[in-house]
Amino acid sequence: MTPEQYDQSAPPLIEKLKTAPGFQYHVAFVDDGGRFTVSEIWDSQEQHGSWFSENVEGVIPGIEQQVVKVHAVVTPVHAVVTA
Repeated sequence: MTPEQYDQSAPPLIEKLKTAPGFQYHVAFVDDGGRFTVSEIWDSQEQHGSWFSENVEGVIPGIEQQVVKVHAVVTPVHAVVTA
């Protein structure tokens, strides 16, 4: 997949992804080897697998997956301002 192909195919999937149970983060980038890469953080491999098989598999051909267990995810603290 190229960045241009991603830009064409991703928008409807991203909207669905935002509400998927267990979804945390999605990033897309070109790695040091010039390969276009998408990485995601999920609460569980099962939640990702379900999302992938229902929404991506068969729609975007030629995707190679690699699952890596993440030890920690740190996010910024967002202040809630009330009037």
